[in-house]
Amino acid sequence: MTPEEAYSIRLISDVKLNEIGLLHVETWIENEKYKSAIYLNKQRITFGGNESSPSYYDGFLYYVKGSRREAKLIRQRPYGEPEEILSLGKIHKYLFHKNGILIIGEEKVKPSTYFVSDKLKYRFDGKGLFWTRQSLFLYNKELRKIVSGNFDITDIATNGNRVIISATRENDDYGLADIYEVDINTGELTRITQGEGNATAIAMNKDGKIAYLGHRKGKTPWAVREIIFPEEGKSFLCGNTCGSNVLSDLFDGVRERIVYEDDQVITLGQVGGESQIYSVSDKVIKLTEGKMAVRGFDFKEGKLAYFYSTPEKPVILSYNGEIYDPNPNVKGFSPIEVKGDIEGWTIITNPSNPTILFIHGGPHMAYGYAYFIEFQFFASNGYNVIYANPSGSQGYGEEFAKACVGDWGGRDMKELLNFVNEVKKRFNLTDKFGVTGGSYGGYMTNWIVTQTDIFSAAISERSISNLVSMCGTSDIGFWFNAIEAGIEDPWSKDGIEKLMRMSPIYYVKNVKTPTMLIHGEIDYRCPIEQAEQFFIALKMNNVPTELVRYQGDSHEHARRGKPKNMIDRLKRKLEWFDKYLKT
Repeated sequence: MTPEEAYSIRLISDVKLNEIGLLHVETWIENEKYKSAIYLNKQRITFGGNESSPSYYDGFLYYVKGSRREAKLIRQRPYGEPEEILSLGKIHKYLFHKNGILIIGEEKVKPSTYFVSDKLKYRFDGKGLFWTRQSLFLYNKELRKIVSGNFDITDIATNGNRVIISATRENDDYGLADIYEVDINTGELTRITQGEGNATAIAMNKDGKIAYLGHRKGKTPWAVREIIFPEEGKSFLCGNTCGSNVLSDLFDGVRERIVYEDDQVITLGQVGGESQIYSVSDKVIKLTEGKMAVRGFDFKEGKLAYFYSTPEKPVILSYNGEIYDPNPNVKGFSPIEVKGDIEGWTIITNPSNPTILFIHGGPHMAYGYAYFIEFQFFASNGYNVIYANPSGSQGYGEEFAKACVGDWGGRDMKELLNFVNEVKKRFNLTDKFGVTGGSYGGYMTNWIVTQTDIFSAAISERSISNLVSMCGTSDIGFWFNAIEAGIEDPWSKDGIEKLMRMSPIYYVKNVKTPTMLIHGEIDYRCPIEQAEQFFIALKMNNVPTELVRYQGDSHEHARRGKPKNMIDRLKRKLEWFDKYLKT
């Protein structure tokens, strides 16, 4: 498999049920660009190559037509010509209300020659500097801004009359969100949620009852999420956490959502490496089964449509007892589950082949039963692929997810190394081992090569090397690093000392493993200075190393980076591992 072949797949998102059938969006890469189109009942109906977010309302098909600088809301009658209704810099979501169309969007702005901030949070990965924020608009012949400020509207729900939003108004610096009722005539907000927590998706039924996916546990990145009915004082857990933290490197850009119809909420829930669909009413019922990761769904009038990924298949769409596979000729390698102290998986191509350990990011995410382009690429090129969910991973309960807090590189590293030894013995693996990971997985890759020489090569992506400097340079580092390190003040003497002793750069003199560092040039989550520090230190200590900087790419460079860069990345990773693991 070549890198080009690895990315020659079609993906599904934006599934919508309505009176004319099933709408969905397919995304693919063509001529080094992302392309998308809308399908109705599995037949393509738009052909511009950049359409998404379809809806059908009052006899019209609505959708968003986007480019890098502008997003247009389009409506079209069957067999009619497309009509542009409005344009904004970005359109994140739109819904229909008796008074018009409600839109979460960003205005078009032209960046100035300077930027001034008086807040801790003034930039964000994938957005850059906050020249504009996500606001609530109402369109009825003309566009009117309803709610805006130096915070983001993150979701919206309506029954056509009542309107609620989730927004980071109270605690934007820390990215926490509350639920508010909106008076669309005045823009006045009435806060519904109590305490401090987060809301990642909201929904409303026809009677105006509301529910949201989230938690009320404050600044706790490891918190499990529930379906919460804030006006009824009820909450429910789906599996080990509601929603899904199962990772993939698919470029579908899926977003979390819940659906509230009649007396039930439809949501995803996760147990270990599986994410399934659940129904929540007075009890929780699991609606789907199988070794898979459901990535999106819609539910309407008792009918359910959803799309899921498996280790062998990038995406399958299921509706009305039928399945649709946009990649019928793709069949990936099947992993073998390995259960010990932690849950893990192996793809064994040959016991005499070299083996690569992959480490996930987060740290409160998880590997599981989703297709990984990179896993399939390396397996097809003569490598065994192994991966696992150490302490800190989500999907095994809150205590397990919290277990790495204050102990990055401790218990989690021991579990991963024990997993490597267990797999080595069980499958009689005789060749060299390499290690790679991104984000927190990049931190662990950097950390591991300072603590052991058992790996013959390493590739660290969008990584962390210095937790102290990251506190001042990352979009979330000023709070995330402190909380994850278990300290109150990252700028106190004790705080700085603990952060430094948890930082790979502190032990860089120990490194002997050839290590490549890959980073997006405009990564605001783990800024490129993290890779720069480690790279210079390795070079000055005569450790074989390379620093690869991808122009124009953010923290998502391996999932939704520039297609040309993603293809080059796989090529360079293969060359590095071939050089040090196959010779």
